[in-house]
Amino acid sequence: MVGSQTKQGLMQGIGNVFIVGNSRSGTTMMLRIMNNHSLVHGINEPHFYGTYWAPADDGKMLGHAESRELLTKLLTRQRDGFFAEVVPGKFDAEVEAILRELPAHADRKDAYATFMAYETRRNGKRIACEKTPQNIFYISELQHHFPGAKVIIMYRDPRAVLLSQKRKWMRKDLGMAGMPDKEVRRLRMNYHPYTIARLWNSSFDAAMRHKGHPDVLEVRFEDLTRDPEGTMRRVCEGIGIPFEPAMLEVPHAGSSSAMDDHSKKGIRTDRGESWKKGLEPAEVAICQGTCGSRMAKLGYEQVPVSPGVLRLAAAWLSFPFKLAGAFVLNLDRMRNMTNTLQRRLKQA
Repeated sequence: MVGSQTKQGLMQGIGNVFIVGNSRSGTTMMLRIMNNHSLVHGINEPHFYGTYWAPADDGKMLGHAESRELLTKLLTRQRDGFFAEVVPGKFDAEVEAILRELPAHADRKDAYATFMAYETRRNGKRIACEKTPQNIFYISELQHHFPGAKVIIMYRDPRAVLLSQKRKWMRKDLGMAGMPDKEVRRLRMNYHPYTIARLWNSSFDAAMRHKGHPDVLEVRFEDLTRDPEGTMRRVCEGIGIPFEPAMLEVPHAGSSSAMDDHSKKGIRTDRGESWKKGLEPAEVAICQGTCGSRMAKLGYEQVPVSPGVLRLAAAWLSFPFKLAGAFVLNLDRMRNMTNTLQRRLKQA
C-alpha cells in the first residue's frame, strides 16, 4: 500500500484523465478499472463535446440560466444515468454550490471542468477520469482545455466491435436499466457493417493524429483482457499513479451478449473472437474490405471469407436506408450537426 505522503508526491502535476476510443472498444471496462483506484473518480459519458459544446462556445460567457441548465444536465447524467430525465429542482443546491466555484466570465468548458472537479472532490478522490468514447474526435480540444491531461485511447478488433454494435440494442434486456424504447430503435437503425467499419476507420485516423504524444496512452482491448495486470501497470505508470490490485475487481457487466452479473468480479478473458460465430460472412467481408489496412497496423489479421452474392447484395442495398434513418434518429445528439459529422466522417 502506498503511504499518504507518497501519494501526495505522485499527485503533483497530474491532471484529468480522459478515456476515448471507438464505441464498444472497452472504454467502459477501462473506466470501471480506473474508478476502483483510491485516487481516481469516474465520470461516465457526459458527452460534453458535441452535445453541450461546439467550437463557437469557447470564450462565450455563460449566463446564469445557461450555467444552471448545463450543470443540471451534467449532474443528472452522472448521478441518475445517461437516459434519465431531468427533474426540476433535484440538484439545485449542488448546482448553486458549483456556480459559486465558477471563474469569472466562465464559458461552457469552464463549467464542465468545475463540474468534474466538484464530483471528484465530493467522492473523496483527487483525479477526475472522464469516459466518452466519441471524445476520440476531440483530443485536440481536451489537450487545449485541460493542459497536462492524460488521454487513454482504447482500440479493439473492428470485427469484434461490429458484433458488439450489432447486439448493442439488446442491452436493455441484459441489465442496462432505463434504456428507453427510442434508444433501442436508434441502436438498431445505427447498425450497418459498412457504417460501423467507416466509423472505426475514422476513430483510428483520429487516434493516429496524436500517436506518440507524451500524454497519450494506447491500449488494445485484447491486451487488457489477456494481461490485465501488466496492461494496467503500464497505464498507471503513464498516468503517474501507483498500480493497485483492487483496480481489476470490476463487475461482469456491460456486455452485448451476456447478462450483467455484478456478483462476479474480475477481467473476463473470453471475449476475444466471439465475432467468428456471431457475424455473417458478408459482414466480415465488408468490415475487412473497409478496415483491412488499418487493422494490420494494430496487429489484427484478416481471415478468409466467402460471402454469398445475395447476402452481400442485400447488405449493400440496405445501406442508404439505414444511413438515412440513423441520421434522423441522431439529430438531437448534436449541438452543431455540421461540425460533429465532419469530425466523425473525416478519414486520412
